[in-house]
Amino acid sequence: DGNVIADYDDPEMAASGLAASGRGLSMNQVAIMKTRSLRVRKSAEKKAKKPAVSWDDLFTPASDLRNITDSLFTNWINLMLLALPVAIASHYLAWPAIIVFIFNVIAIVPLALLLGEITEDLAIRFGDVWGGLINATFGNVVEMILSIVLLMKGLTTVVSTSLIGSILSNLLLVIGCCFFVGGLNFKHQTFSSGASKANVSLLFMSCIAVLLPSMISYSNGHKDPEKEDEQVKQISHIIALVLTGMYLCYLYFQLVTHNHVFISVSDNRVTNREEEEEEEEEEPQYSMLGALMLMTMTTVVVAFCSEYLSGSIEEVSKKSGLSLSFIGMIILPIAGNACEHITAVLVAAKDKMDLAIAVGVGSSIQIAIFVYPFVVLVGWAMGVDFTLKLNLFDVMVVCVSVVLAAFVTMDGNSHWFTGLMLIATYILVAITYFYG
Repeated sequence: DGNVIADYDDPEMAASGLAASGRGLSMNQVAIMKTRSLRVRKSAEKKAKKPAVSWDDLFTPASDLRNITDSLFTNWINLMLLALPVAIASHYLAWPAIIVFIFNVIAIVPLALLLGEITEDLAIRFGDVWGGLINATFGNVVEMILSIVLLMKGLTTVVSTSLIGSILSNLLLVIGCCFFVGGLNFKHQTFSSGASKANVSLLFMSCIAVLLPSMISYSNGHKDPEKEDEQVKQISHIIALVLTGMYLCYLYFQLVTHNHVFISVSDNRVTNREEEEEEEEEEPQYSMLGALMLMTMTTVVVAFCSEYLSGSIEEVSKKSGLSLSFIGMIILPIAGNACEHITAVLVAAKDKMDLAIAVGVGSSIQIAIFVYPFVVLVGWAMGVDFTLKLNLFDVMVVCVSVVLAAFVTMDGNSHWFTGLMLIATYILVAITYFYG
């Protein structure tokens, strides 16, 4: 068959030649090859008509300003941006902590929505994998800033619970909302099962990494607490270095050697319908530099709001009666991960499940094998005793959540009931921490 195909420059002619020569191609296979031939021709025609990219295309201030203005005034959620000046003023004017807390939470929501729209715009240029990585990276900048600020204040318990809570919120709440909202719009949705298997395997590895230092205390029987703490610190530092190296290898695996595993399922679908052949490709709204600048500025503002939010946590905890563990495990992750939450749900509602999975699960992986180890190494450099050691209940919750996420994502299919099950699980965890 390869010899016959080699005799033709056009896949359509090759298909006809194979069929005529009796090489075993069915009529359906011939139709698929013809469809691919039409796609190649149309793609070539589009590329021929499209002018070469100039420097003016990389940055168009007037067009970017017009598009961002239209975006702000066409969505009612952006009215919540009116809370942003109050949120900033409440911090510098030393208003009651509850006011600082509420207004900063309100301000983060539209900022996260704006960041999600910009990320989706960039995803059109770079594809689902790069778009998911860009969003997860910028979203996790908030977690990193929050963690370092809390670490400087000595709130190590809040740091560890907030990072673990971020993993749980992404695996259970974000993915659950994606499956549920997407399932309401589409009866059945698919995504790359190969990518899901690779992601889940990494999450299992991160569970083992957290479990090891946590189990040392219980295996030694607390005979020598000082020696035990020193061992936990040393093991945590080594594990943090290994996990950071694994994260770099994961990026290389995902983007270079095995990027085909992470290709969107929708990109691999072959159809003979002429309507889909004539469908126009979605175009980005912003220029490249314009989108990157908007994303950077929005992320900086979100980080400041998150910092003000964290500064009021202790006083809010004392006055409200909520434990620091509940605030760290549930409230902080929801506020800090608002960017990923809204973005993932938006793209899932448009049946872009691979991007939604890349945002949700990808963010969990980045927190587990990059952000958490990074904060441990920063604490090491600062001389702060912050390790990977968790109590057994936290370890159990994380491991069980990863197992559940593995079961519902490894087959590459989703529907609304699966999403509802994940959301219900997250609610059960939240209730337990509320009373615990």
